[in-house]
Amino acid sequence: MAKSLIGSLPYYAQHLAEQTGVKVVVQGTRAFTDGKTVTVPFSEDDLPLSFGFIAHECSHVRNTDMAVFGAAAPVPFRKNLLNILEDIRIERLSMDQYPGTEDDIRYLNRKVLLDPFQPERVAQATDVEIIHNAILMGGYWKLQEPQLEVPARAYLEALEARLGQELADKIMAEVLKTLKCDSTKEVLALVDSIIELLPSSEDKPESEPEKGNDEGADESGEKGESEADPQGEGEGETGNTDSDGTGEKGSDPSGEQNSSQGDEAGGDQPANGGEDGTGGGQPNSEQKSSPEGQGASSDQKASGQRDATQQPGDGQDAQLGLRERVMQATESDLQGLISEVGDAAAELLGRKASASFNPIKPFPLGGRAVRRSDEASCRRRTTGEAHSAGLRQILNGLLQAQVDCRVRLKRQGRRIDTSRIAMLPAGETRVFRSKARAERQSAAIQFLFDKSVSMDAAMEQAEAALYAVLRGLEGLPLVTTGAMSFPGTTTAGADQCCDLIKRSTERLGAAVEAGGFGALPHGGTPLAQAIWPAAIEVLRAKGERKILFVITDGEPNSGTDGYCKEMFERCEASGIQVIGLGFGSANSYVLSKLFTKYVAVGTVSRLKTALFEVVRDVLTA
Repeated sequence: MAKSLIGSLPYYAQHLAEQTGVKVVVQGTRAFTDGKTVTVPFSEDDLPLSFGFIAHECSHVRNTDMAVFGAAAPVPFRKNLLNILEDIRIERLSMDQYPGTEDDIRYLNRKVLLDPFQPERVAQATDVEIIHNAILMGGYWKLQEPQLEVPARAYLEALEARLGQELADKIMAEVLKTLKCDSTKEVLALVDSIIELLPSSEDKPESEPEKGNDEGADESGEKGESEADPQGEGEGETGNTDSDGTGEKGSDPSGEQNSSQGDEAGGDQPANGGEDGTGGGQPNSEQKSSPEGQGASSDQKASGQRDATQQPGDGQDAQLGLRERVMQATESDLQGLISEVGDAAAELLGRKASASFNPIKPFPLGGRAVRRSDEASCRRRTTGEAHSAGLRQILNGLLQAQVDCRVRLKRQGRRIDTSRIAMLPAGETRVFRSKARAERQSAAIQFLFDKSVSMDAAMEQAEAALYAVLRGLEGLPLVTTGAMSFPGTTTAGADQCCDLIKRSTERLGAAVEAGGFGALPHGGTPLAQAIWPAAIEVLRAKGERKILFVITDGEPNSGTDGYCKEMFERCEASGIQVIGLGFGSANSYVLSKLFTKYVAVGTVSRLKTALFEVVRDVLTA
């Protein structure tokens, strides 16, 4: 059984484009966004991933200020955090504004964030990677993705181990403010506040204002010794001669553990000018230490530093200058870290598109034809107009007959069917006639016009016939019409689109003024590629009955006949009735190879007769 086009990638792309106002193009082998247009490669391998990417990027185009990203770009870590939090914000906006995108976005996050997660890599991660991924996974988990609980907990526990629970909680409290931001600029300010929480070598000790300067280092050491916590007395006795001071670490309950790590890293060598290196064995200990050695001066900071030093492979300076290290991290330092889920999804889609061989890729719908003639347009419209009046009468008469002809028999009413009176003795009481007005069924009609070189001789008659039918259907109640031609030429000069003739929401006169008619023949007959946009347009147009007329000579590009038939079968499975209108060399034998319903028109003069039967079957079935 043929697959329906409803739910296909081009259909979804067109649907979301109409909903969001963002242009979505299905073409090529790369997925990307240029700030205005979302481009996704055609692949039916993993449709939910493609759908999620389109929804994600459409929300970026609508809600993200890319100028703010330009300001953050010089600092890679800052830019990465902005990417993470902005992704969370715009995805939530998409879910709220367009609820139908929620499942697709969640699928995208599962493929990009959850599936690649490897628990063993958490223990091997550096401080910068831990902070980065804790904000990524923790932010997504707490704000919108319950499915990310496992990786989020792993990285949040690692974050607490590195920075201490209190500092980790402060960072996540800032992350949780993401959904309160109304703009990308506010998200960047939130990123800066998160980075500001990280320990820095420039941070002033809390007791610094009381000292005023570093003079009297020996006295400072004595004071630290006298006021230190008894549990850290052994190390509190060591008074460093500079502003490093190790009193804080000396007063910490885990001072012995830090000291042992210091021995491993630096042996008995002094640390930063200390006399015996007992200041936790940390080369840059001035970042969070108190020169007086007071254990109660900064328990929060000490906790974060203490845990940071206990991680293997980071080195003894890992707990100090963390803010500077993240700000100085290069792109190569952050390589392999996911910050923009859209980019990660784009890479997956690109690989899938390249791996799946599909020579038939759908054309996008472009603008009006580039190759056209005003003179030809005027001439063909004049010919078509002469034949449209009779066609209009036929179409309107068929619709009117369908509306008024229903007669029913009832057991009560005002008019008796005299032919039924004789049945009364037999118990038949349905003798009253009721002529009810049937509901008119709306119809959406789309025309796909072949303007290839093989149609050269028939172009005049074919476009005149197209205009005649459009004019005949114009204004009929509950009937909408649209038309496009192929092959179209883009600004790059490649035949890779369909040209617009008339939108389904556009008046015929407006389409004429916009240059929809007067096509000049050129190129081959890529019918297989052109069916996609035509079918999607008629599916999206208003109308209970969907009809696609294909005006062609019946000879698509070599080797594509099978795909054309497959596409027409998919159209039928989607509720679209496909009818071939043959011109030029087309005859019943040629048309029967592609279409189940067809008529060889030949010339516009035969249009009324040729269309009568087929249009009657379509509109009144």
